[in-house]
Formats: sequence, C-alpha cells, structure tokens
Amino acid sequence: MILVITDNKVKNREAYLSLAKAFVEDTLNDKGCREMQLCIDAEQTERVVFVSKWEEKEDFMAHVQGETFAKHIVGMGPYYVTGTDTFLEIKE
Repeated sequence: MILVITDNKVKNREAYLSLAKAFVEDTLNDKGCREMQLCIDAEQTERVVFVSKWEEKEDFMAHVQGETFAKHIVGMGPYYVTGTDTFLEIKE
C-alpha cells in the first residue's frame, strides 16, 4: 500500500477546487484507489494538495495514464502551475 501526496500550485484556486472535487469523486472508482482527499493550505492560497492511498504504485501510474485523469485534466489544466508527487510506503 502506498500514500501519494500530490502538492500542486494553482491559479484561481476557487475555480480549480470545484473541478478538483469532481476529479476526486471519479478517482475513487479507479483500480487500486482506496482513498483520496483534497486539502488546501489556509496560508498559501495557490496551494492544493491531493492525499491518496493506492494498493500499488502501478495503480497510481495507470490512473495518471487513464480515462479519469484524461477526462478531468482538460478542465483543471489551465489552472495548474506546477506540482510534485511524493510516494510513501505504508507499513501496516
């Protein structure tokens, strides 16, 4: 099991958030996705963080290349500035 922290810098966060919420809802149906949360930084208004739990890293990578991602990136892309993905192994 892995935890993925996707830390994005965006412009017009409020517009981005409505699109991001729909993205999260759809992503929860993707293979291997166990959980995804949308988080904001109260002090950095351009920061949006997705915290997700996946069965395997390969499931996340397939998601990034898959239909859900392609469907939502069209709307979210214009607000995206930069971002990073951090992968952490969950020890249970």
